Amino acid sequence: MSIRPLVYSNRENYDTIRDYSFLDEEDKEKGEDRETRRAIERQNRAERARRRADELRSVRQIVEMARENDPRLLAAIKAERDLKAAKRQARLDILREKRAAEEQQAKFEAEQLAIVRAASEERRRAEADRMRREREQVRQEAKRERRRLRTVVVDRYDHFCQIEPRPADFGAERVRILAALDLLCQRLSNVQLQDLNTRLEQITSADEARDLFNAKYQEIQQEMQPPGLQIGTKSSQSDSAEHSTTASVKYTPEVIQALIKAVNLLPAGTPKRWEAIAAYINQHVPNTSISGKEALKQAKALSHDDAHLRKEANTKAFDAFASSMRESEAVKNVTITSELEADAARPWTVTEQRALEQALRSCSADQMSASGEDRWQRIANIVGTRTRRECMLRCKELSDQVRAKKAAIAAATKGSTQNGLATALTKPSGASRSKPT
Repeated sequence: MSIRPLVYSNRENYDTIRDYSFLDEEDKEKGEDRETRRAIERQNRAERARRRADELRSVRQIVEMARENDPRLLAAIKAERDLKAAKRQARLDILREKRAAEEQQAKFEAEQLAIVRAASEERRRAEADRMRREREQVRQEAKRERRRLRTVVVDRYDHFCQIEPRPADFGAERVRILAALDLLCQRLSNVQLQDLNTRLEQITSADEARDLFNAKYQEIQQEMQPPGLQIGTKSSQSDSAEHSTTASVKYTPEVIQALIKAVNLLPAGTPKRWEAIAAYINQHVPNTSISGKEALKQAKALSHDDAHLRKEANTKAFDAFASSMRESEAVKNVTITSELEADAARPWTVTEQRALEQALRSCSADQMSASGEDRWQRIANIVGTRTRRECMLRCKELSDQVRAKKAAIAAATKGSTQNGLATALTKPSGASRSKPT
């Protein structure tokens, strides 16, 4: 194998030593002149170069033929080719094994991940089932305790209506008790309901049971009141009764309803809020004159003695409700609201109010008059959940509220200004207050 480059490389670089001058066809010496001799010499050189090239080409062809048919070279080429193929196959085998190992590892990891996910899903389902069973158990316990409380109050004591002194209006009293019962069932937890039921069942006196029921009801009402209107629970029942008797003379249901409207219309943060509320009441209720301090005091009393004052303000509404609805429907549907005003219309939500304001801004009166389209119908179409009449009534209601609020604030400001001027006029001068020297 080591001979191959020496033998064939020498033959490939072979250069003949013949000049082929002995084969010249013409002798330059026979030329008659110099130019003829030069032409003959050029012709001879060209012929010698051709013959030299033919010889070298023949040698190269023979060497190439010998190299192509040399068994040693063929064996070496085959061995080299086989070695390259073996190396390539080895690389392919390594890559194939690596790919198979990666696929097996990925398959194993996928199986492990599927096992983990299945276990996690099983735990999640088990936890969801456990929570569902707990919720169902709590729901059943709440249902059972509410049924116990309803049995004690309604079946055993007949809404506490047979206890002396008996109420003048049995229907209104039953509705009040049912409303209080519904509020207790909604606000008390299962443990609190169970404790209340146990105490009511252990009590043998109807008076004590009624006092316990009313005390728990008053406690829940105190918890539901806003922090600014909460009243301390340490005041005695005699003071509360005396305050209710005195207030009932001056604060009629019309005054109370006007007070509630004013409180809702003039929120906290309004300048001289309670003076403005008092001015609003004096403007809207004839023959009424109250101050800001009296309005604040009555609002606190109203929040403290909520059940009594609301029943007094809505006696007619309760009578109509008790006469038109069966007692079973009253048990299911009666609720106590935070306002005394009964609003039969469906209240406007925040989304509807925002849609109405956007529609009013986008559909101005000038624009609609120019296009010839009905403005309020276009506004109702934009709101989507309200009719044309409801949109008009809502705008009128908001306008009335804004005008009433401005009038109340203006009246309160004017009253405070007049009081300050009167104080300044009645104040003694410095000369009259000075002592003689």
